[in-house]
Amino acid sequence: MRNTLGKLCVIFATLLLLFAVAFVSVAFVLKDSDFIENQFQKQNVSEQMGMSTPDLSAATDVLLSYMRGERENIRFGARVNGAELDNIFYHEKEVVHMAEVQSLWLGLSAFVRYSLLAMFALFVLGALLPERGKKRAMLGSGIIWGAGVFGGVLVFFGVWAVMNFQSFWTVFHFIIFPGSLFQYLAAGATPDALNALNWVLSSDSIMVNMLMPIFPGLVMRCGIFVIAEIVFVLLIGLLIRLIGYKKVTAAVADIVTVEHDANEPVAIDGPDLVLAHRLRNAPVSQREELKRRAKKGLPLEVQKPRPEPEAEPVIELRTDAPQSADEPTDEPDEPAEEPVIELRGDEPDEPAEEPAEEPVIELRGDEPDEPVEEPAEEPVIELRGDAADEPAKEPEQKEQDE
Repeated sequence: MRNTLGKLCVIFATLLLLFAVAFVSVAFVLKDSDFIENQFQKQNVSEQMGMSTPDLSAATDVLLSYMRGERENIRFGARVNGAELDNIFYHEKEVVHMAEVQSLWLGLSAFVRYSLLAMFALFVLGALLPERGKKRAMLGSGIIWGAGVFGGVLVFFGVWAVMNFQSFWTVFHFIIFPGSLFQYLAAGATPDALNALNWVLSSDSIMVNMLMPIFPGLVMRCGIFVIAEIVFVLLIGLLIRLIGYKKVTAAVADIVTVEHDANEPVAIDGPDLVLAHRLRNAPVSQREELKRRAKKGLPLEVQKPRPEPEAEPVIELRTDAPQSADEPTDEPDEPAEEPVIELRGDEPDEPAEEPAEEPVIELRGDEPDEPVEEPAEEPVIELRGDAADEPAKEPEQKEQDE
């Protein structure tokens, strides 16, 4: 979306640039009085009009000066067919039409001045909006498209004028003087309504007879300037586009080489084919990263997936199976658990009296590594399940019983 908006901004900026250049070209041609005088001589207008060439050039300069707002009226006196006239532009339609032309020219001058600011802003947006890595490509493409559209419009009107000049001239005036179109339609769009328009002058008008013979030469020279400018802008667009393409190609050249099968072709035709090839051969986990890098114009570096480290065996410590000293462990040494002492048999209701000699208590559960040594002189008292509930007797009482 950003690339499209940037490209559209560049297209409109190029159209404004070419329109401004075309307007300046027309103004330059109309300022060249020597060229206009040569056209009068080339077309033999002096003989046809009965006016001298200097008077024709002076009268044309009066009209152009009024159009540019440098004069207040179009009054000009000259000798025509031997008669001295105080004002050769005496038709009312000539005065009204030239007033419309002056308003149009001054309006276009103001539009061109302000369009330069808009053109600059659009070019800046067109350079900033596209994504990284595609700025030059979008800028060059926008310039090419703008120049192509402007040139296409000129070619269309040029072919139309050659094939049917009368219809072209009528539609052209309806476009630049839209008020006359509404006037023409309101009057019923009849031939009489067309002849009543201000820009449709009579055949005896000195303005028409003076300017129409040199009009094709003026249009031809303006067209040459405009076509040269369109070609120049096209070349600039192609150059920018080529620089952008070379930059992308250089980025692709820095791609890390990936192993391919011997029978599989390597993509070398452009960055898009390379990206498709990388996506097809890359692991699934790296495809999104490749797409992201391609959008930002970054090198499509493809790295081989690193082998995952083997999982270390889990050593479980059980309470019922003591860990041997030979088995390695990564955990810190913990204090050994105390053995569980089980008292088998029924527990006496009352604690036994303290005997003179300590009884040996048998440890059940895990077998000890070595048997418990019994003292030679001390009797062993073993608590069994069938033991009597009576408390143990003292040694002296036992001897008496025996």
